[in-house]
Amino acid sequence: MIKLSFMLFGIVWVVACQSPVLIFSGGTLAGPVSDTDSFIFAAQYKLLQLEVRPEDPYSVNLRVLLHDNELYIDAAEHRRWHKYLKLNQDVRIKLGDSVYRATAVRVSDPEITKLFIRGRTIYRLVPEAKTE
Repeated sequence: MIKLSFMLFGIVWVVACQSPVLIFSGGTLAGPVSDTDSFIFAAQYKLLQLEVRPEDPYSVNLRVLLHDNELYIDAAEHRRWHKYLKLNQDVRIKLGDSVYRATAVRVSDPEITKLFIRGRTIYRLVPEAKTE
């Protein structure tokens, strides 16, 4: 029984190295990179995957919060991914099968921050403009 537990943990750990799984962080998000001008379509999802630290990708699962057609995330100060995000706001977001480039912009508007757990840092995810 103990061997089986270790084996299952090992499988989850290997899978988590690529994409976040449950509470385990992952690395580079896999999937086709798509462009968008708005994340309004995120309303159809409960969770998104956020990739931070482009030079050494680190990804996590977060809940989707859409307010006034804008996509927001909240971060507890002690989270590793939040520490990385404070250093570089260039992120990638996976919604469904596609990955989108974005910038995380810190929000201090009390009308927005009241929607989240008190004491969290709030970011609005702004789609990166298409480059041609």
